Amino acid sequence: MSLGRRTVLSLLASAAAGPPTGAFADTYPSRPIHLVVAFTPGAASDIIGRLFAQGAGPVVGQQIVVENKPGAGSIIAAQYVARAAKDGYGLFLPALSTLTNQIINPAPALDLNRDFAPIALLAIGAVVLVVNPASNVHSVPELIALAKAKPGQARAAGMKS
Repeated sequence: MSLGRRTVLSLLASAAAGPPTGAFADTYPSRPIHLVVAFTPGAASDIIGRLFAQGAGPVVGQQIVVENKPGAGSIIAAQYVARAAKDGYGLFLPALSTLTNQIINPAPALDLNRDFAPIALLAIGAVVLVVNPASNVHSVPELIALAKAKPGQARAAGMKS
């Protein structure tokens, strides 16, 4: 039996227009989503995560559960999510330390580009450098000079050498 071109195109169009079956039976999200934060409750990342969860939950129609997994400069949380099922129900809220660990570690346990896909930018914050006011340091160049000249005093000023 030979089907004409019009018949084949009609069948394909009918199949495409029909209701989804099998693989599409589960509507996302059909269960709570877990947002893993790499710091303890009350930390800046945790507060941002909880605000996001509170606002996004009603939008997606599911509860977003914040899970805190602190330790190892955010690597524990990052590995936990990277090894989880790739089903969209496990999200990771990284912090600056996650990127820092990726840069300074000669053999990182995970690759941020390979193991994660960015979804959204949730916050932007400033990084602040502070010293003990009794140190008489008033600028970054002064702090660097102090660290080079007198490592013990730099530590007292709040800088680890």
